[in-house]
Amino acid sequence: MKKGLIILMVLVTLIVISVAIFIILNKSMFNKGGSEITMTIEEGTLTRTSATVIIKDNDKEHSYGENYSIEKKENEDWIPVKQIGQHSFLLISMGTLTGELKFNLDWAERYGELENGEYRIVKTLDTEGGKLELYAEFVIE
Repeated sequence: MKKGLIILMVLVTLIVISVAIFIILNKSMFNKGGSEITMTIEEGTLTRTSATVIIKDNDKEHSYGENYSIEKKENEDWIPVKQIGQHSFLLISMGTLTGELKFNLDWAERYGELENGEYRIVKTLDTEGGKLELYAEFVIE
């Protein structure tokens, strides 16, 4: 009887650990928005000072504003790119996204020309389940 109880406890523990590892390794499947949202840079539009960004989600409606930031990868860490001067964004919702949203980001006044390196644009959407950060990675050569 004791042996059976010990085996059962070990099996339950292994199942709990397996589920936790699965969730950690696949956390993008468990975002607060509950749907598959992608953000990419339109091919042929990337320069050192701008890019056309496309956000796609055919499943749900999301609110968005004009806020975004740029981060640079340094030693496997994402570090915010230093801004030039003072810049602000409207904190109100600019509209809703259903399907595809395409917009041009011109960061010349905010960040200047980006040096060679690996970067990503960070943008936040308001979803049914809360705020969701999206990332679009790119390389400046």
